[in-house]
Amino acid sequence: MTDIQPAMANPDTLPVVSVEDVKVHFPVGRRDLLRAIDGVSLQVFEGEVLGIIGESGSGKSTLGRAIVALQRTTAGRILCDGVDLGALKGRALRETRRAYQIVFQDPDGALNPRLTILQSVREPLDIEGGSSLAERNKTALKCLDQVGLGPDFASRYPHQLSGGQKQRVIIARVLTMKPRVVVCDEAVAALDVSIQAEIINLFAKLQRDLGLTYVFISHDLNIVAHMSNRIAVMYLGVIMELGPVEALLTNPLHPYTLSLLQSRPDPVPASMRTTQRIILKGEIPSALAPPSGCRFRTRCPQAQQLCAEQVPAWDNVAPGRWVACHFARTIPTSQGQLKS
Repeated sequence: MTDIQPAMANPDTLPVVSVEDVKVHFPVGRRDLLRAIDGVSLQVFEGEVLGIIGESGSGKSTLGRAIVALQRTTAGRILCDGVDLGALKGRALRETRRAYQIVFQDPDGALNPRLTILQSVREPLDIEGGSSLAERNKTALKCLDQVGLGPDFASRYPHQLSGGQKQRVIIARVLTMKPRVVVCDEAVAALDVSIQAEIINLFAKLQRDLGLTYVFISHDLNIVAHMSNRIAVMYLGVIMELGPVEALLTNPLHPYTLSLLQSRPDPVPASMRTTQRIILKGEIPSALAPPSGCRFRTRCPQAQQLCAEQVPAWDNVAPGRWVACHFARTIPTSQGQLKS
């Protein structure tokens, strides 16, 4: 897609985002709870791209919205540069979370069809106030230029733009807030493949030029692997595995990670494939009634009685590598095994 590589995280620096045992539950009816996020902990370091993958319903988007304070947490806390956003309200919250922005999947739903492109990009500045209209227009035009849209786009309306151009407008609007962290929630999923490559190139260029940090959410493992320094694998509201992208791709430690890797299209005929694939059966269980113990056990070909009886610990099995599996150290996968 591009030769531009994401910046590497510096593990000696303090994390720009710390997610600490976060839970997000939604009441359903009088008694039930939908456990969208059910105990997630991770850190995002300045200058890195943290990829988050998983099937639909795994809680990826809810986690992304919680990171930028668009979704209140039920328990746990999210620290942004050491500040607990959940403890802030009103003006203090608005001012702090300016540095933590999100790009959504559907650019049509994020743009007001009655506003011109210049008005849409300028809208956060209009709400913020404190500067003249001329200054706000100048900032908005500069941000449009940064995403590859010239001043002739300023007077157009969303229906006059292509999907890729609309997504560039959304990115330009995010840039007006001078963010430190940008959550990309399936930001290229609705675009054609060729346009996806252009937007990914743009994200990489902006990271290089502006020093941005990304949380890149997607169900497309190829895109996440290309963009990210580290990858977190989510399933039914919890993280199954987290580690550096190369290590996770070449030596997955969780059966779910391996199944996602093997679900990617293989460019050779079936008769020439040497790896026995893990085929997931059934649908992801309901977050209203998640399985006991390991949540993946109902679809895991390696599940044992212990998996139903105990929740696997979040185990730091190697430097930078974490996994939630009772048998990560003992059961080999078809792509390798951690050496005890």
